[in-house]
Amino acid sequence: MFVRRFAFALIAAAALSGAGAWAQGTPATCKGLAELKLENVRITAAEHVAPGWLFPKSLFNALARRAEAHTSFCRVALTIDKEIRVEVWMPDIWNHRFEGVGNGGLTGALNYPDMARAVGAGFAAASTDTGHETPDGFFDASWAAGHPERVENFAHRGHHLMAVTAKKIIAAYYGHEPKKSYFTGCSAGGWQALSEAERYPEDYDGIVAGAPAINFVRLQSIGFVQAWRARLNPKGELPQAKLSLLSKAMVAQCDSGDGTKDGFITDPRACKFDWSKVQCKAGDKPGCLTKAQVARAKTLYGPQTTPKGLKLYPGLALGVTYVPGPHSLFPGHDPFKETLLIQALKQRPSWSVATYDPDRAMGPLDRELGGMMDATNPDLSAFKAHGGKLLIYHGWSDGQLSPFNTLDYFHAVHEKNPGADTFVRLFLIPSMGHCGGGEGPNGFDSNSAIVSWVESGEAPDEITGYHTAPDGTIMATRPLCAEPRVAIYKGFGPVDEASSFVCKVPK
Repeated sequence: MFVRRFAFALIAAAALSGAGAWAQGTPATCKGLAELKLENVRITAAEHVAPGWLFPKSLFNALARRAEAHTSFCRVALTIDKEIRVEVWMPDIWNHRFEGVGNGGLTGALNYPDMARAVGAGFAAASTDTGHETPDGFFDASWAAGHPERVENFAHRGHHLMAVTAKKIIAAYYGHEPKKSYFTGCSAGGWQALSEAERYPEDYDGIVAGAPAINFVRLQSIGFVQAWRARLNPKGELPQAKLSLLSKAMVAQCDSGDGTKDGFITDPRACKFDWSKVQCKAGDKPGCLTKAQVARAKTLYGPQTTPKGLKLYPGLALGVTYVPGPHSLFPGHDPFKETLLIQALKQRPSWSVATYDPDRAMGPLDRELGGMMDATNPDLSAFKAHGGKLLIYHGWSDGQLSPFNTLDYFHAVHEKNPGADTFVRLFLIPSMGHCGGGEGPNGFDSNSAIVSWVESGEAPDEITGYHTAPDGTIMATRPLCAEPRVAIYKGFGPVDEASSFVCKVPK
């Protein structure tokens, strides 16, 4: 593995030095880029796009309707190596910056909506399918079986080669390289963002990593673990109605922790939830949980370990309604056959609900796949030396990926890198769901924050978050505070205005 990584590092260095050869050169026409010769790259399209052009169909259209381009740009489509598809979009009015955009789930698809957003803001943009297609949905892992090269491309190589190649094409088109390069991604895109900072620290100057799906091996093991716990505690079955009841009880108990009742929990860590208040005094009734159900529910929230002390992927934050997802055991889904983790193993294990034991299974999984697929290396010294800035965010109400996992990584980075606060900031966002949504702040301008930090040295202590209605109307604002501070109500002023709150370190 070390030899292969060293080889990729040499390839990256050569590619970057090759990009320098284009700097200050004669700009190419968009159509002329079709004739550009790059090693291990096949350009399949080079065309100028006018406003009104429809984005190509993509799996990402499931999250955003198929839309029209609102600005004109040069579109270059290409394939790196055998099957890593990439597109580079370069606007007619360029701000001299480049933005790589991340993926979601296990998607083998180009993220056209985020590319359009970046190009609309003046950035040259690029996206990749990382070398595979997922026609059956965001969590289709069938592409991985028997293809270790695809797993490695997905894990880290595809996005790195995208960055290297995109910069060369941008330099050829404009006649010079980007002034600064940025990467933004959430979920799997947040995982890719941290992988870039850890493995390829010179690819980007500023990185925004949202709700990062790092600790990938343990994340992919959630379904196994829940099936194992169900076997150990069969009487703890939790209907969705009981889970909803539980989350509402958590909010009711902990809502006022920030000094005001606003319908959500600002910082779940400060909540001392009393589980006895939701436990039935006797029997099983609709308005409460049995003792066995309470025991099972506790395995869904907060940091988690096995009885022998093995650290597992942590649970959700208090107040979130747990919803069984693609990594959980529910009718029609078998985590022991369908997850990427199983597809990526060289030899498929004979685990089942009856035999799986994380204390025995996790070690071999970590040894075979952890080094390639996890992005949990806290040593960011090379990224710091490059001058890179890293903005991480995670919603406390994320029902898919645990904010405690992100918090663990952030603390590890601070332990490993003296002065980490000068180049890494974490924002834990009250009530935000997975990459957005929620009762509180459901969005913020991460691009302006990271650009100001990289180019003006303005480290973000606070960022204004906003809650928008479906039509885009801003309904409320709230300060988002860099960890370890949280937003506390001043005691006066409208609770829907950021000026009524102050960022403080909790007592």
